[in-house]
Amino acid sequence: MSDKRDLPPAVIVHRPDCLDVHDRLLRQLPTAEIARLYPNGRRHDCFQFHQNSVGVVEEVHYLPHEYEESEETAPDAVRLLCRRCGGTHGVLDALVLPPGARTVDPPKRE
Repeated sequence: MSDKRDLPPAVIVHRPDCLDVHDRLLRQLPTAEIARLYPNGRRHDCFQFHQNSVGVVEEVHYLPHEYEESEETAPDAVRLLCRRCGGTHGVLDALVLPPGARTVDPPKRE
């Protein structure tokens, strides 16, 4: 088994001819490659992993939210997937400061 990793928010997998993405330029990938690259990918109604040999991946931009544990997991995920976005929030929740910025501890309550 591979090492555990953080997973980004889930993508949606469609058939290439799906009307929901027909006007967008999305690259076709073999189904096996989609499953390997996006283990937490969510299947659109048009797509069946066992019936479609190729698919397209739609990236989804989820609104900011806190991690909400679900019962779903992926084989190499560090923890259960988020109920809202299907990711593990390891990267999503990391604080990235601009160059020169510093962190400040919150005031202590007495």
